[in-house]
Amino acid sequence: MNRMSLPVAAMLVAALSGCAASAPDVMTLQQATASELGLASTDELTLAGIATGTPNALGGAIVSYRATTARGRRFSCSTLMVPGIAFSPPQYSEIRCRPA
Repeated sequence: MNRMSLPVAAMLVAALSGCAASAPDVMTLQQATASELGLASTDELTLAGIATGTPNALGGAIVSYRATTARGRRFSCSTLMVPGIAFSPPQYSEIRCRPA
């Protein structure tokens, strides 16, 4: 490789890193789910079975998971995760939960 190709390749990788579908941020999902369910704290909630669907043309993917409260209530939840641009974190649409 010559001297110019390495910096160009590094810039290309950095620019495209935001386009790749990343793994869901569990803490963000837990905070948003706790808020959606009206819980006072994320300590009252456990997430399990987090699965990411196939990304669409824009990179967005449905994330589905199970949420269990400290009192034993179980919910089946889902949201649309859209990858962030460049170095920003992924964004999540409105979280929807229904009793499981």
